Amino acid sequence: MSKDLLTFPCPCCGKQIELDVRTGKARAVVPGEAKNAADIDQLLKAQQKEQRRLADVFDSAKQDQKKQSKTLEDLLDKAKDEAKKTPDKKVRRPWDLE
Repeated sequence: MSKDLLTFPCPCCGKQIELDVRTGKARAVVPGEAKNAADIDQLLKAQQKEQRRLADVFDSAKQDQKKQSKTLEDLLDKAKDEAKKTPDKKVRRPWDLE
């Protein structure tokens, strides 16, 4: 090994990194497997589980939105009914007070 080349393991994935001190370039010497690597089936299952979770969250948000819309519609109808029951009052505007 030359004085200009440093080899050390990557702290996050464990791959061997070779650093050329003269040029400042780095490259993976032995691209070994990551320490906690998951196979493709595990990754697919995790992705499908996350997809189901997000679909459930989205569906519950849609239901909440429908409930909120229904509540607001009921409040508006109630306010309209109350407005019909009260006698008409002449609206007093500030510029009419002069």
